[in-house]
This record gives sequence, C-alpha cells and structure tokens, in this order.
Amino acid sequence: MKNDIDFIPSGDELKNLVSQQNCSSTMINNLLKERGLFCGVSEKSGTVPNLITSLLSPDESYDLLSSIKTKEKLDKVNFRNFNLKQDIDLLDEVSGFVDIGKITKNGYINYEISDFSDFTSLDGKSNNSVIMDFEICKTDVLDDWYITEKFFKGSVEIKKDFNGITGGSQLLMNVKLNHTSPETKEIAENVITLIEGHLENNNIIEHSPHRGRVLMDDFENENRVKFLNELASLHIGYLFYHQKIDDVHFNPDHSTGYEKQSDAVTNFLEKDIDQYRVKGNLENIISIKWKHIHPYVRVTKVVASYTISYESYSGECKVAYEFSEYGRKTPVNPELCITFINIKVKGASPSKIHDIQSNIMREIELRKVELLTKYRRAADIESNC
Repeated sequence: MKNDIDFIPSGDELKNLVSQQNCSSTMINNLLKERGLFCGVSEKSGTVPNLITSLLSPDESYDLLSSIKTKEKLDKVNFRNFNLKQDIDLLDEVSGFVDIGKITKNGYINYEISDFSDFTSLDGKSNNSVIMDFEICKTDVLDDWYITEKFFKGSVEIKKDFNGITGGSQLLMNVKLNHTSPETKEIAENVITLIEGHLENNNIIEHSPHRGRVLMDDFENENRVKFLNELASLHIGYLFYHQKIDDVHFNPDHSTGYEKQSDAVTNFLEKDIDQYRVKGNLENIISIKWKHIHPYVRVTKVVASYTISYESYSGECKVAYEFSEYGRKTPVNPELCITFINIKVKGASPSKIHDIQSNIMREIELRKVELLTKYRRAADIESNC
C-alpha cells in the first residue's frame, strides 16, 4: 500500500486493503456495527463481502486507513515472569554475549537483521531496566509485487522488580513487537532463550517449566473468565481509565460435558450464544449474571476501551487481552498477549505515543501479576514461585 492515499477505496481496491494482515477482523466488525450491521460470524470471510458491497464514507475511509497505519506501529506484548534468586547488576549481567550469529537460523532464510543493538539502560539512568532493539528486513518476492522489502521492529525489555504480592524479587521479560510476523517473533524468542539459559545456569533465576509464560491452560475455565475480565476492566486510574468491554471471543468447551447440564446451560451454549454474537451484546457473557455458564466456556479474548490522561495530553485507546494463537494449527496451549488495537492522543508526537503505551503496559503488567496469584491454578503458581 502506498504511503499516501488520497482516494476512497472501493471494489477491488477496498478488497485488497481489508485483506491485508494489518486490517484486523475487529476493525471491520466495528465499522459494520457503527452502521447497525451485525454478522453471525466475526471472521473476514463473513464480514468483508458485507463491507465491499457498499461504499465507504469519507470518515469511514479515513478511520479505516488511519487504523491500519497506526496498527503497524502499535505494541504487541508478551509478558514473562521469573523469580530472582540473587541480586545482580542487570545491565552488566545481560549485555555483551548476545550476537546476531546466536539468534538467527542456519540455512536459507528470507530475512536479515538490518538493525541490532546490545542491551542498554531503558531510561538512561538505572541498570535495573534494560532494552534491546532490533529490526529485520524481510524480502517478499510474491507479496505486493511493487514492494519487495519490508521492515519490522521488535524489542526485548528486562526489568528487576519487587513482587508486592509474594514479597520476593522478580525478573520481568517483555517481548514487544510492532508486527506479528514469524520472523520478529523468532528473533525475540531466541534472545529470551539465550538470556534465560544464561541466568538460570548462573543460579540467578529459578527454573520456570513454562519459561515464565502465562498460558491458557494455567486457568480453570471460570477463573480464566474472571482473570481476563478483571485484567481488562480494573483500570480506573488517571492515566488509563476503563470505559467498556467491546468484544469477547469464546467457545463452548466440549471437554466439560456441558450437554449433561441443565437446560439453562445447554440452551445458552447451543442456541442463545449465536444470538449474542449477532446482536454484539457480548459483555454479558463474562458478567456475573452468566456465571453459571463460565465453567463450560473457553474465553480466549477480551477487548476493552479506555480514556487516556497523560501530562497535558488526553485521548483514547483500545486494548486486546488474548490467548492469541488459540484455535490455530500449531499451539494447543497459547500464551497471553496484550495488543494495542488503536490509540489516539491529540497533539502527541510518535515518541510521546510510545511513552504513553509503555506507561499503560506497566499498569497492565502490575495488574496481571496481582491477578495471576488470585486466579492461576495452584500447581502452576507453585511451579512459578
């Protein structure tokens, strides 16, 4: 897609635009809902035909294009937590031994690391919070024939922190990507693996069977509902204030044998659930009102809207809390991922937007640690302590 588009896309142009990865199914669903149209399925295969049969208004076109461009720059974060066994100077410990040769595969690959820096202080002051930035250049011969090279950025942040719940020290590793390409994930995961192995071999962190991840099967069904609901809604501070739940993704869990339950449960999961999807009134699914069905559903994603007040800036954003690989062919036990779907802050520069995102992620991270202690399965809590 060209950097500057001065027309309203329609027909094949609109179809090509909404088919690309940075145009999510949520964007299309939200646009249709604002028109008063609700589809029985949320995937693009069902929503795109409804969209391209009618013209976009200038405002809709602007919002859609802005969302796609903004999405390319928004953070997607995986949090990892490790318990510290000894105090260290973090910057001294992790810098100097990660090089490009250790984090790329041998053999043919269609990308190269175009920018790479060793760990440095995150704020330029403290050695207890460090960051490594990288950029890859991916060559796509068949994708968008007039664009053969694409650049994607990522980073790995590591912080020493005090766990206010358990009273111990912990190490937080955050994988931040501005694109969900397999290549950026691969590089970030290889960096994390090197760091984790080094720190564990030197008796600095405790062994974690899941490599510090928060996984879908860490929770019973009903506690996963509570965890995602509270992680999305318990933000009422000045910086980041919860407004509403916008979307919930869920499926009946056939392994629970819900078919043997009362009619109130079976009717809801087999019939009423589709009506809620069509009407778009999904917040009720995770409310206390429907707690009797929570043991029998696998909630995989919650999307929420917030207002932002930061220094002299004000705005709004939308954040997704999801086990993002659920239902795909590879992972059966996906990892929790936090994703900014959009963020709008009037008058803020790109660097200021980055600062705001980082501060919001910090708020989410603190809430996540608290809620894990409350809702994670006991065996998983013990294995991560």
